[in-house]
Amino acid sequence: MIPYGRQSVDEGDIEAIVRVLRGDWLTQGPFVEEFEEELASYLGVKHAVAVANGTAALHAAVAAAGLGTGDVIATSTLSFSASAACALYVGAKPVFVDIDPATLNLDLSRVPENMDALIAVHYSGLPADLSRLPSRPRVVIEDAAQALGAMTPDGPVGNCAHSDMCTFSFHPVKSITTGEGGAITTNSDELADRLRRFRNHGITRKPEVAPWYFEVEELGYNYRITDIHAALGTSQLARIEDFIARRHELATNYHQALRELPLLLPPVAPP
Repeated sequence: MIPYGRQSVDEGDIEAIVRVLRGDWLTQGPFVEEFEEELASYLGVKHAVAVANGTAALHAAVAAAGLGTGDVIATSTLSFSASAACALYVGAKPVFVDIDPATLNLDLSRVPENMDALIAVHYSGLPADLSRLPSRPRVVIEDAAQALGAMTPDGPVGNCAHSDMCTFSFHPVKSITTGEGGAITTNSDELADRLRRFRNHGITRKPEVAPWYFEVEELGYNYRITDIHAALGTSQLARIEDFIARRHELATNYHQALRELPLLLPPVAPP
């Protein structure tokens, strides 16, 4: 059976994990911050907030945006369930927008004008062109679970050129893997602060009161990523261009092998 996907782990990845295991921190330590900094630098965005998985990233994004009961969130008919389920997590209503058969992304011209938010899925890594959105909802979130490394005329997917936040997954079938893991990127200091609180039980530490002092300021979850996962992510990120080149090679092979058969093939990615 041909597998849906398979991770590539080399000795450098293993050594990165061993460094964590031999150190003082297994979670909430310096390797998480390093991964976030490397990811933000690669994407050209101000903030990257790492979390436990891609679904947690979507949940954190809609919560940080203040979406909730009474709000209506549009998303694609063609995606993993989490793209719509995250609306239900905060009490909002998901509304499905049909896709453009040429790209398999949602048809931006069909997004209703009265939406409170849009979760735009970059299906199979092909970016949806958000610059063509006829009218911008109050909140725009990119679901880039499969699109780390993809480029647009405005730069890398994840730089939030046309969105408030962008979410990623680092499951083993994605561009890079941390085992399980995810991240949210944003250029907003306020949203980044909310995201960091949300992934850590809504806790804010206040060293100006005392070194040990913290307050639970709002509802949050334990969506933290471990240093073990983060170290693997940093190591994998250094090889992302090789991973993407290999994916293009495999896609080209499939297109050439199947093009004479009576099949509807996925769209070819534009430059």
